[in-house]
Amino acid sequence: MSNPTNIHDSFFKKVLSDRRDADIFLREHLPPDVVELLSPELPELLPGSFVDEVLGQHHTDLLFQIQLKTGQDALAYLLVEHKSSPDEVARLQLLRYVVRILTRCYKENERLPLPPVLPLVAHHGPDSWGISCEFQDLFGDIAGPLRPYTISFRHALVDFALIGDDALSSHAQLRVFLKALKYVLRPDLPDRLELLLVDGKSLPIVDVVQILAYIGKGPVPVSPEALRNVLQRFMPDHTEEIMQGFGQQYFEEGIAVGEARKLVQLLEKRIGPVSEALRARIFAADPTHIDVWFDRAIEATGFESVFDRN
Repeated sequence: MSNPTNIHDSFFKKVLSDRRDADIFLREHLPPDVVELLSPELPELLPGSFVDEVLGQHHTDLLFQIQLKTGQDALAYLLVEHKSSPDEVARLQLLRYVVRILTRCYKENERLPLPPVLPLVAHHGPDSWGISCEFQDLFGDIAGPLRPYTISFRHALVDFALIGDDALSSHAQLRVFLKALKYVLRPDLPDRLELLLVDGKSLPIVDVVQILAYIGKGPVPVSPEALRNVLQRFMPDHTEEIMQGFGQQYFEEGIAVGEARKLVQLLEKRIGPVSEALRARIFAADPTHIDVWFDRAIEATGFESVFDRN
């Protein structure tokens, strides 16, 4: 049984949860003519996700409210594509998410005009995106008279594979986190550790531990010895402290994963198949919640008696 928790989701959201980091990211990676429209106010991260549950392993999304120099409110919708290779259908999924955003806006405010939504796709797979950003291209050749009646929009693109490490961000801390995202899916990750951690000495130790834990949970195996060797070169005075912190965090998360697996097995034995959405909730939970759910599941006859109680 594989762990369905999206490790990239929590890591990326941690990276851009700070308004200043989000502001830097958007200003450095939105199209320049759009950046010229932005007012000095920091973007506000809005609650909620618009991604389909079944696609939660492949997508992370963040919605920011941004202010324009015109005084108008706008929304920047950032969709992060975690698949190793580009997805032709991503534009169709993106359209669905944008419609959900606009629908929520109207329900909450019950007035027009709607705020403009700027879709931005970030792809951190090892291969460059290499496909169109235009929605109309999904239709192929369209007869001229029909073109005005078909859906037409384009999304901005941040293609990590085509961005040099130094160009990922001018902000050192943000740059290291983005480099971790850039390299975590690459088969040559072990050979890229030195490039990834060269700026690590400028980070708080807790950030370095978080990056190492993210790498350790990724799909490309990296040995503790390889990590230790790189740390010895760049942060010799803190190597043991960092490795101990990394080991403890990884150990604790490993315990939580093991307990989550046991809970899923118990639920499937007593109640029935566990949905992907519920499975993701279980694997994303902390050990305390898992223990409570496990105790309830021992005598439960339905999922609601395990998860929906106060």
